Amino acid sequence: MKLSERLSKSPYFFKGTNSVFFDWFLKLVYSRKVKKGEFIVEEGEICDKLYYIEKGLVRIYRLEGDKEITTWFTKEGDFVTTVNSFHFGLPSKEYFEAIEDSVIYYINKKSYLYLVELSTNFAKFSMDELLTNLCEYQNQCEFLRTLSAQDRLKYIESKYPYLLTRVKQKYLCSFLNIEATYLSKLMNHKLAESEQKIPD
Repeated sequence: MKLSERLSKSPYFFKGTNSVFFDWFLKLVYSRKVKKGEFIVEEGEICDKLYYIEKGLVRIYRLEGDKEITTWFTKEGDFVTTVNSFHFGLPSKEYFEAIEDSVIYYINKKSYLYLVELSTNFAKFSMDELLTNLCEYQNQCEFLRTLSAQDRLKYIESKYPYLLTRVKQKYLCSFLNIEATYLSKLMNHKLAESEQKIPD
């Protein structure tokens, strides 16, 4: 979904009555094509940009020694940044890697804050997105920490089914904190159950 469409579909914006704001907004936002395997953010960088994924899929991970720990995935329609770096100006501890060919939009922090001051509706939109993402983060923490491996997979299947079809199993293992052999066993068991449900 194009960024302008994403904003105009928000209850805080009606494109016909916010044309001046949209003109300003589009002048301050830039687009970039990112090939699969390329990085948007790398560890150690100061991330002063807020990103919007128009197309594609991005993996967020950090390094613990030589081990990659996948912490989340963002897809088309999502806003994302590395929060501590964006807000406090700290070096990023995360990598943002495109795992599909992607198209992203981005706005720098200075321009973003200018728009927040310029438009009350944009400020409300930003607050709504922030709270939505905080709820998402809380739900993620709860299901990763409290559910069994089998229930974690069921949760993913219910809430984020795209992860099962668009993400490599090794990345999914890292995110769910499940050993590859056990995840394969769970996936095969799920497949067998599905086949049993298919009528002759």
